[in-house]
Amino acid sequence: MRLAAAVLVFLPALGWAQSSPAPAVDPIMLRVGLATDLRSLSVPRNSTQLVAESSGRVVARFSSLRVEPAAEILSPGVFRLQAAALKDESQAQGLAQQLQRSLNEPADVVFDAGSDLYRVRVGRYTTRAEAERAQGRMALKGLSQSWVVSEKGELGKAELRLTRGEDSFMVAGRWLSLRDGNGGGVRILEGSYRGRVLVFLNDRGLLNVINELPVEEYLRGVVPREMGPEVYDSLEALKAQAVAARTYTMRNLGEFADEGYDICATPRCQVYGGMAVEHALTDRAIQETAGEALVYDGKLVDALYSSTCGGHTEDVQVIFPLKNQPYLKGVTCLESGVDQIVGQVPNGVPFPHGMMQDLLPVNGTGLTAATVGARLEQLALLAGLPLPEDRLASLERREVQRFIASIYDLALDARLFVAPEDLAYLLDQPPPDWSERELRLAAYLIKSGLLAGDLDEPLTTGEIEETLFRLALYLRVLDRIEGHYLSLEGRELSIRGREVKTDAFRLPEEVGTYRLHGQRREASSLALLAGDHISLYLHADQVVAVTYEADTEGAAFDRPSKHKSWTRFRSDAELTRLVQERYPGLDFQSFEILERGVSGRVGKIRLDGKSGRSVEVVGLAVRWTFDVPDTLFTAKRLTPPGRAAGWLFTGRGWGHGVGLCQVGAFGMAQRGHSYRDILRHYYSGVEIARVSMRAGAARRWSE
Repeated sequence: MRLAAAVLVFLPALGWAQSSPAPAVDPIMLRVGLATDLRSLSVPRNSTQLVAESSGRVVARFSSLRVEPAAEILSPGVFRLQAAALKDESQAQGLAQQLQRSLNEPADVVFDAGSDLYRVRVGRYTTRAEAERAQGRMALKGLSQSWVVSEKGELGKAELRLTRGEDSFMVAGRWLSLRDGNGGGVRILEGSYRGRVLVFLNDRGLLNVINELPVEEYLRGVVPREMGPEVYDSLEALKAQAVAARTYTMRNLGEFADEGYDICATPRCQVYGGMAVEHALTDRAIQETAGEALVYDGKLVDALYSSTCGGHTEDVQVIFPLKNQPYLKGVTCLESGVDQIVGQVPNGVPFPHGMMQDLLPVNGTGLTAATVGARLEQLALLAGLPLPEDRLASLERREVQRFIASIYDLALDARLFVAPEDLAYLLDQPPPDWSERELRLAAYLIKSGLLAGDLDEPLTTGEIEETLFRLALYLRVLDRIEGHYLSLEGRELSIRGREVKTDAFRLPEEVGTYRLHGQRREASSLALLAGDHISLYLHADQVVAVTYEADTEGAAFDRPSKHKSWTRFRSDAELTRLVQERYPGLDFQSFEILERGVSGRVGKIRLDGKSGRSVEVVGLAVRWTFDVPDTLFTAKRLTPPGRAAGWLFTGRGWGHGVGLCQVGAFGMAQRGHSYRDILRHYYSGVEIARVSMRAGAARRWSE
């Protein structure tokens, strides 16, 4: 398999207006490994006719097909012992070297693109029986967990067997191309893919399945999988992700050339979902950044990115010790400064008490039937309801609910919308002297959220204010608008609602502002950051109150992530098993953290065994050793009586924490930063350029 060198041309990337189309770019073709080492491939029935080609010649037209390897084996296959299947390449390579030294047997690492794992294999044996005997010997030397696998030898005549219905026939060569005869996608492996699907007979005599398509089309199946547009619905954040993903793709062209493809479809490379995951918003982000990539000193950068950085990214060499790129430096994932709003309600006044006192002023003193009745009548007038010739006689709950039903015409609602079964379910020990009509009304008010509480007790001041508030919402005297805070320009407040729509509201000087303090929502000045969830209350189209809850995770850009903080408990038995998988023979006893990076992430640990032997673990391998989401953690030793002893890991972040923080990019976009600002923040000193293939230097694969 030969891969001609790709000559890339970098051009300045201009800041095009959002409405202007991006300049056309030369299509750059990419091969994505979808699956490896299959013994057969079944192509399900597609809606249109597919075309199979070999060596540029059509060999079949079909709607469904089965492909199997039919290769001549020149040398017999070998049997090997698989010692582990690990996520971390450096850890897998280290284990292979350790096993080769300690067992005096050849050991190496095989990457499986289908499972995203590095498989550590030891020895080479001509028969299974010989491999099983070696398995017993190696168990005595510390390799207690292994299993026998086979690998094919050298291939001679290469052929593929195609079965279409009842007919089977042979096709010479290692390659088979499948495409839609009408130019659409190919449905295969439970997905649908643009371009061509290639079947490649690999050196092990098994099948690799590959999707070949232009890079820009490939990104349509990557960006929404890496950064879901339904959750991260900011165009600028998605554009930053598109440029990072494109850069990673272009830099890693040909990484798996010996296997017939450029890049894998799993988290080891970039997660790729084909046509099924495409989305209009990510398509737009890709189109508006078409051809753009990140360069440093004239070369494509290693555009690493992860989900959530926990407030600070990390220097690359702390997590990936063999890397030292100057543009992958740890940076804060937040910025100073908040937007202040000071309301006119005195601090400490509870919500909704302060708002309802302004909307429905109290005429008189004390909590009396006259003052409460007058406010209920005033609310009815604001709602446009006629007032009955009725008066509130007392503050007993039975009388208050009777008056509410009378003045707001709720008696029929109670009869229609409350079933007899609801009474026993909603009412706890109702007064025995209440009529069924009164009980139905009580149940209806509870169901609708208008009035709740102990039926035997008179209403308190707080319950009265809450009931007036609920009634005002019910009668549309108040409108509540919820969304995420975006910005404040003078008195103009902008929010983004549920339908990704941006709305602006002018705040009057007399607006009330309320903040959640513990379990109480009280009047307070507000300190807002973009992304905060806020509620606006409007009366007659004018904002009368703003409420919000400060995010307890602080001001970091990545605070919207559900992965921003986590805990994991690992018992001694669990840690022993995890360590044994990676370091056979180390009788794990404890560990010590030796180094931390600029973000606080653990860069090096020492694993100590009971026999005095110790092993140092560095970088990302720490994460896999302890099976934790990130290496930004603290560890506490717990030895509870009567329960298993172990370690409590408390951490932040999700991923490796190097380069672009995806949730942080979303936070920056919400604060008004462009995708260029985002990329230059997370990748220090980079430039944004358009990348294109130089004419005549296209990559060529031998097929």
